[in-house]
Amino acid sequence: IVIAATLTGETKDEIIHVPAPEQAVPQPGEALRLAIDWERRHLLMRMHAACHLLTVVCPFPITGASVSEDDSRVDFDAPDAGFTKEDVTAGLMDLVRADHPIFVRLISDEDLAANPGLVKSKNVRPPVGTGKIRLVCIGDNASVDSQPCGGTHVKSTAEVGEIHIGKIEKKGRENRRFRIRFGPMPAN
Repeated sequence: IVIAATLTGETKDEIIHVPAPEQAVPQPGEALRLAIDWERRHLLMRMHAACHLLTVVCPFPITGASVSEDDSRVDFDAPDAGFTKEDVTAGLMDLVRADHPIFVRLISDEDLAANPGLVKSKNVRPPVGTGKIRLVCIGDNASVDSQPCGGTHVKSTAEVGEIHIGKIEKKGRENRRFRIRFGPMPAN
């Protein structure tokens, strides 16, 4: 059964797998085995890590984001500062080539409250109250970046592979959307 979406139920302990259209639905009590589509998952992990790298190259508050297998976006509250696709791509590829480690570290709610700069999102705050906040860190001792995130990522920036900015869009007076794509930047 191909799964089109995975949703959280009333609590994070309840996971709901939604079958793709035209897929058979299992019968109550039927034993099932879940397998991850590793190729797709790895693309998402690479792209998610690439989005983190973009927030390093463009250190502005994040107003939105969407990650997919081949084209993702990050929206920033940023003035028109003369960004070019070429300059941002060069910054991204410098980070990829540096082969920085990517790892997870846990901090307390109190540590997060004492370090509000860790939160890059302008509108979404990480969940607190469990006593532990999951940080995704890039670089030795998080020297490149550290921010709350519950997603999956590759183990190093080199694993992201070649990426480029496909488009920078103006989405408001100070909102800029950066689209990330895999592969080399196409020749103009």
